[in-house]
Amino acid sequence: MARPPEYENLIKTKAFEEVRPTPGAIAGHLQNARDYLAAAAQLDAKMPMQAFTMAYEGFFQVVQAVLEFHQVRTKEAGRNLAIQRVCVDLQLSAPEFQIVSRAHARRNATSYQSPFPPVSRAEADALAAILAKAIPAAERIASA
Repeated sequence: MARPPEYENLIKTKAFEEVRPTPGAIAGHLQNARDYLAAAAQLDAKMPMQAFTMAYEGFFQVVQAVLEFHQVRTKEAGRNLAIQRVCVDLQLSAPEFQIVSRAHARRNATSYQSPFPPVSRAEADALAAILAKAIPAAERIASA
């Protein structure tokens, strides 16, 4: 399988590791992403943190699908580098990339340091819109 050179470089630096494909994993990750997006859309407007969390987790399922397509997993790098690399593959715009980066930073700070800071419905909706765009982009990548 021919990977983009950026992935080969990440394998060489041990940020990513090459893995054997897992049958059904790409489809499973993308279905999970669609399910997270549907769950985010169903949440009441008074629940922006939950909608935001669903959209973030859905986006990371897209990341996992693209990594699986390229037959790599994070090794020493972790989620942040994986998200950054896949955002390029998905051809996110600079503002979309910033939204995803802020979402990841917020998720990390919450998971490791402090309670979840307030999230507006606009932030949750923006992340959900990016997820809605990312799913078909990942499907195109995986079908190439």
